[in-house]
Amino acid sequence: MLNEKGQEFSVFKLLISAIVAIVILTLLLQILNVINIGVTTEPDKAAEDLLKSMDASPYQEKVSDRIDFEKEHSISAAALASKVGLGQDQICLGVEDGLDGFDNSTETLITYTRDASARVNLAGICGPKDDFDNNLIETSTSRLSGIGFSFSQCSGVCNEDQRCCVLVVVRSSE
Repeated sequence: MLNEKGQEFSVFKLLISAIVAIVILTLLLQILNVINIGVTTEPDKAAEDLLKSMDASPYQEKVSDRIDFEKEHSISAAALASKVGLGQDQICLGVEDGLDGFDNSTETLITYTRDASARVNLAGICGPKDDFDNNLIETSTSRLSGIGFSFSQCSGVCNEDQRCCVLVVVRSSE
């Protein structure tokens, strides 16, 4: 090569190496985003994991990792109850207002009906029945407040002196 002496040449080589490294890193990040590492397509499993993580934490709102709901996937309170040790009547399921494609005609089943997948999260909170009836739970939440979900739709869930849990499908921030 011509005149490779001096400090300027080594700085130029370092600059070229940094640019190549940034291009490679950008390509790798694009590939990983397509693969969706850390994203689940099993909403029932994500709901189960979220409920288990809320086991001993009343009033502590938790939000799941991103979930990709596919057509006909569902979350059932009965199936969840058998897996987490709660009664079916202790779990209320809901959907954020304006989130299309979800059928939640009862508080015990959520089904996704669209062909294209939906990127969502599950947000949940547990507490005593009296606090649901008196809207005390609603004031304890950050992710669930202001989304148009009414805790009053869960007033028929749970018996007195029971722990009640609410899981709501919310828009993903990812």
